[in-house]
Amino acid sequence: MSRNDITTEVFLLEGTRHLQNGEFQQARESYERTLRPEPENLEALYGLGIISQYHGKYEDARTFFERAIAVHEMSAPLLNSHGVVAARLGDTSSARQSFQKALTCDPHFLEARKNLADLFIETGDYKNGIQEYKEILKNHPDDVETLLTVANLYAEINDQPSARFIFEKILELDPGNALAKAKLS
Repeated sequence: MSRNDITTEVFLLEGTRHLQNGEFQQARESYERTLRPEPENLEALYGLGIISQYHGKYEDARTFFERAIAVHEMSAPLLNSHGVVAARLGDTSSARQSFQKALTCDPHFLEARKNLADLFIETGDYKNGIQEYKEILKNHPDDVETLLTVANLYAEINDQPSARFIFEKILELDPGNALAKAKLS
């Protein structure tokens, strides 16, 4: 390993440490130093995308994520992050494609499946949204967040028996769940 490789690795490690500690400016500087000799460094591009997303600079985040995807197109977390940013920018088609690609990479990636389900529901594609929620519950039957979402969907379409059943299941899993208690009262 050359001296330049070691220096780049140190900047990358510093950037990651700063990002984990919420020190975004220092992280940005370290990642930018990493990119000078390695403009396609996946971790630095992804880190800069996360920082930009955190600060609400969604166009910048999208650019960093797309540069990273060009280097490593089969990263489920990266594709999921790209989908989140695309959705924030109102590009639901790109968001859907990114979430679906993330799930192709990792079919059990819960966050990407939830994001895809939410996107379907938000865009009025209830059939596919419900199908995604069913898939989540098939693999994660005790996921309280998803159960709450599904129970609320049943309540919205006035299927009170199904909604009640799920809210009761939530209370079995999480007896202190205030939302489920409120819906049952």
